[in-house]
Amino acid sequence: MAFVSAMSRAEPEAPPSTGPQRTCIATGETGAPERMIRFVIGPEGDVVPDLARRLPGRGIWVKAERAAVERAVAKNLFAKAARASVKPAADLADRVERLLLERALADLSRARRAGRAIAGFVKVEQMVGQRRAGLLIVADEADGDGLGKLEAVSRATGLSIARLGDAAALGGIFGREHAVYVAVARDDAGGAFIERIEAGAARWRGYRLNSSLIEK
Repeated sequence: MAFVSAMSRAEPEAPPSTGPQRTCIATGETGAPERMIRFVIGPEGDVVPDLARRLPGRGIWVKAERAAVERAVAKNLFAKAARASVKPAADLADRVERLLLERALADLSRARRAGRAIAGFVKVEQMVGQRRAGLLIVADEADGDGLGKLEAVSRATGLSIARLGDAAALGGIFGREHAVYVAVARDDAGGAFIERIEAGAARWRGYRLNSSLIEK
């Protein structure tokens, strides 16, 4: 398994899509819905992020990058796309970032409840040593020897490492004040937990990393 780290890259490029394409109102780029964030206009003219792409109403699409959302707000592009009076919240980009993180953490929480995720460096080392780990997760605070050891393991074994939130956010999932290191066990059911968590972490981190690439 090739080494893939969500710590040092944005969301990985997807293969060319043969399905429906959407156009970003901020950049003009066309891409698969998975590379975009869908928004709908609420009854009060508010702009509502629809990360699951299930809310009723005409969708307005923005590339899944913070800079694109910020530009759409600053340039009043939601109103132009909706052809109506629209009032996006000034902190819409922050809200989208929080929602992306919450979705990824929710998947990790489901893995914990299923007995597939553990926290704590010693426990993570044990799971790796037993060759049961399928994904390593670290908080933003991870650094020093602990992180270095896991990166060495990743290079040697091909285990993916994903940064996901801060230590308080990860700790809350495991009923503790903080957690810096987490491991998710290999999924006997076809990797559903790992795939969802890793994809969610990459989407969240890719959104954060692309925060100043578009001229406003």
